[in-house]
Amino acid sequence: MPWHLGLAVPDLEAGLEEFSELFGIAWRPVREIPLRLTGEDGRAHDVTVRVTFSLTSPFALELWEAIPGTPLAAPGGTIVHHMGYWTDDFDGERRRLTKLGYPAFMTASGMVMHRGPGGLGVEPEDVHRDIPSLRDLYPADSPYAGQPAF
Repeated sequence: MPWHLGLAVPDLEAGLEEFSELFGIAWRPVREIPLRLTGEDGRAHDVTVRVTFSLTSPFALELWEAIPGTPLAAPGGTIVHHMGYWTDDFDGERRRLTKLGYPAFMTASGMVMHRGPGGLGVEPEDVHRDIPSLRDLYPADSPYAGQPAF
């Protein structure tokens, strides 16, 4: 079940303002998350991503400030980076995507993104992994569905 669309913007504050004005979207607090990303070339990137999600539920927008030269860069002049969706079988879904021609292009602690022939990234999200700030976006049958802990 799709639950978010990931958008890489050149300036997070400007992106938040633009989407708020365009669509009347309210946002969760911006978080700064240090990550070690591994790109498809095997190179590691130590970054701090500035990211937030919309308060829209059950489908959310994820906005982060693009980090050029890393897997979190804006892809090919667009801001559309990936679509995230819930899966009950995270490891099986990763194998399925690879078999379909969607190899992993980024991994980080507890997450992985794949990219297909058309360039769209897909992020299978393990319904069994708790992300406290996003609990209201989990499917109803998840053990983590509920109120977010900001």
